[in-house]
Amino acid sequence: MKFMKNPILIIAGLFLLAFFLVNRFSTNLLSDEPVTLTKANPPEIVMFGTTYCKYCALARAFFDKHNLPYVEHDIDKSDKYREMFYLMGGKGTPLIIVNGDIIHGFEESYIRKAL
Repeated sequence: MKFMKNPILIIAGLFLLAFFLVNRFSTNLLSDEPVTLTKANPPEIVMFGTTYCKYCALARAFFDKHNLPYVEHDIDKSDKYREMFYLMGGKGTPLIIVNGDIIHGFEESYIRKAL
């Protein structure tokens, strides 16, 4: 019962549980629906991200799953690409450019629409 009296422990435990569940099951959320290329074949895809970003990993998995070629720039390893990231309005990763359309974050439906 002492555990229940400390809300910080409860909140921390719930946060850790949520983090684990997102990491464990998020890659299963990618659609199996084939990608339709309407603007360019092959599409021009550039992603600004980091190695530890879960949404960057989801974007990579999406591109790989659908055999979409992309160029990735790690904003933690390059001042040049970090500056470009900020100039394009980047606040969080990934920042994805698909055929000239800038997409902030990983949202599969936005990427599909830009293709």
